[in-house]
Amino acid sequence: MSSPAATEELARAKVNLGLSVLARRGDGYHEIDTVMARVALHDSLVLVLEGGEVRLLLEGGDLPGTLPTGEDNLIVRAARAYLRAANLRAGVTVRLSKRIPVAAGLGGGSSDAAATLRGLARLLPAEVDLAALASTLGSDVPFFLTDLPAALARGRGERLEPLTVPPLELVLAFPGVPVSATDAYAALQSFTPRLKPDALLARLAQGGEPGLVNALQPGVVRAHPVIRQVVRALRSEGLRGALMSGSGSCCLALARNRAAAEDAAARLGSAHPDWTVLATRTG
Repeated sequence: MSSPAATEELARAKVNLGLSVLARRGDGYHEIDTVMARVALHDSLVLVLEGGEVRLLLEGGDLPGTLPTGEDNLIVRAARAYLRAANLRAGVTVRLSKRIPVAAGLGGGSSDAAATLRGLARLLPAEVDLAALASTLGSDVPFFLTDLPAALARGRGERLEPLTVPPLELVLAFPGVPVSATDAYAALQSFTPRLKPDALLARLAQGGEPGLVNALQPGVVRAHPVIRQVVRALRSEGLRGALMSGSGSCCLALARNRAAAEDAAARLGSAHPDWTVLATRTG
């Protein structure tokens, strides 16, 4: 049976429900604890076998502005890495519909890279260790390569322990300030204790204030004070657990139910038209 010539993949975003930075490692990375949970917000990729090179095209999507389409893009790097590992000479065009804000702490680039690896493994099956390949592309890519709804990530993010996170209705607010992970870690104010995932999950299940903490937030807020305004705006809507996600600058907060999340997102979006505000959910 012949392989398909095209395939579509969804690349879902994630939020960090707490992030601790424990120490700086000898390899230049930081030792972290973080709870990552997938959300419904996603990019869409269509991979087509054609031509003789790797091409990335932006098609549709809901975000303004431009995105690098060359070697700086993780999709291109992932495709080329897979073809090298498989010892294949092939051309592939990736048509990307981008909805996840760029450099926002939601893992969009890493999720796109993992989706590219999955798609190419389907189009061009080969003896390739996808997990090992994913770890060379970025710390979050191994999580997105799995089908885990949520996980405790340790090490530099590649050591994953499955977690069961209760369904959460979320509001995401991105003030349009891109923050690279490199800059976020460079701005780290202090190391923090390990996360206590069992206690965190219990608080989430109880529906009260979850007490989420992000070790990167103080340093990033110092560089980008607008993030403090975003957190305050989320809290002013009666939302719980307002926190910067990952390396930022997108912030998240928990709503009582889907209607409350959608109503809060609509009000915040109207009050702050220069922000990207949306309701989504885990799962």
